Amino acid sequence: MHDGPDGAELIKRFAGNPILRPESFPHGASAVFNPGAAIVDGQTLLLVRVEDRTGHSSFAVATSQDGLTDWQIDPARGLEPQRDSFAEQGGIEDPRITQVGDEYFVAYTGLSAEGPLVCLAKTKDFATWERLGVAMRPDDKDAALFGVKFGDRWAMLHRPAMARGSHVWLSLSPDLRHWGDARLVLTARRGGWWDNSKIGLGPPPLLTSDGWLLCYHGVRITAA
Repeated sequence: MHDGPDGAELIKRFAGNPILRPESFPHGASAVFNPGAAIVDGQTLLLVRVEDRTGHSSFAVATSQDGLTDWQIDPARGLEPQRDSFAEQGGIEDPRITQVGDEYFVAYTGLSAEGPLVCLAKTKDFATWERLGVAMRPDDKDAALFGVKFGDRWAMLHRPAMARGSHVWLSLSPDLRHWGDARLVLTARRGGWWDNSKIGLGPPPLLTSDGWLLCYHGVRITAA
């Protein structure tokens, strides 16, 4: 539980956690975590990262009517890595879903031999997919699209690795395939803060009445 500056409760953990366990999934999952989320056909849909016992991950679909309980695993839907490709030979991780019209765009991390990189795919039903390819080369991850265009260009947040920490950047594209005009959005702090080494996007950016809401996670350098 986390309180706001006025003492009001902002976040409270669901008493029924965990909502999904490895044994809920077939084929010997060792861990399930870091899902992307969307509302699809009136249900909450999670695109879940499922790690097998070899350490490789794929995406599976779980749905719930109330977003909390009675999760149903749908074996007909999900996304498997292209293990014969450079970008996804080590698996796929950490999907973030952005709905645009009747399509769902998923930014995710591909594990290449040279490190993590950002890939994009789109779907209407989470069963049939169109891969849009590599958007950001290694070492880059923690990406998500904005759900609207700015002028005539798409915008994506992502986190390239840097020599002195990792920060959140924004890049623009006319076609979801060619990205550039990169600019720094948010930096890790210096000093003894919890986010003094690396920061990265949490869920996709959310449009509110006050503008775009961005939630991020942080990493602090410790002796361990």
